Amino acid sequence: MSQWSNNNPAQNRAEMWLGHWNLLISLVSRDIRARYRRTVLGPLWAIIPAILYTVILSFLSGLVGASSEGMPRLAFVMSATVPWTFLQSTVVRIPHGVLANGTILRKMPVPRQIFPLVVLLTTCFDFLMSSIVLFVVLQIFRLPVNWTWLWLPVLFFMTGFLAWVIGIGLAALTIYRRDMLHGIQYIMQVWLFVSPVMVSSKKILADWPLLHALNPAAGIIDGFRKVLVFGEAPNFEWLLASLALSCLLLAVAYPLYHVMSRYFADVL
Repeated sequence: MSQWSNNNPAQNRAEMWLGHWNLLISLVSRDIRARYRRTVLGPLWAIIPAILYTVILSFLSGLVGASSEGMPRLAFVMSATVPWTFLQSTVVRIPHGVLANGTILRKMPVPRQIFPLVVLLTTCFDFLMSSIVLFVVLQIFRLPVNWTWLWLPVLFFMTGFLAWVIGIGLAALTIYRRDMLHGIQYIMQVWLFVSPVMVSSKKILADWPLLHALNPAAGIIDGFRKVLVFGEAPNFEWLLASLALSCLLLAVAYPLYHVMSRYFADVL
């Protein structure tokens, strides 16, 4: 009976996936603990980037006279800053996450797709922590919770999906060209200023319509703002455009990562 069980393909696959799931949870737990262990502020570091971005961008937005469309500027900016920080952190960290787990790749036959997922789940924790602060800010400005908040899981999934797609594409390239790692942060800074974070989508659409149309994050970030601050449903056409652009990027990034990652163990 034992011999038959060991040769059962279905059981072997189930055990393999269970092992991979356990490894995924273990790596996520390890990364979260490692980031905040022996720190004075602990998990508060998860919310500090979003808060700093909000303060700086709110100041710059007011300095240049950008419209907050009649809403409190702090809430207007923070509703876009929190999802943007989630997107940016995931994109920047995925290549580093693959590099950091080179030892595991060399020693264990594990799916190479697991390491970008580890980063994504870790940054999800940061996003949830920042969302608590965002909720408090919205309540301070008496912005009510309404039915449009049902869109938040969709927007959250689309943000994570886009970040994962771009992250694996960059990981496939940067593993072989390490100097590109230094450029990712600068690319994200440029992307920030052409996205509706500091200013409204209407402003970007009026001044740079082509950039708005080609920006896969535009519809998602604007959707968060509409839901949280204005109590409106996202612009469905913009969301579809963001999803379509994300899928087009996936059609390039995933095959690239799949092919290039076969040789990760040789170069890490």
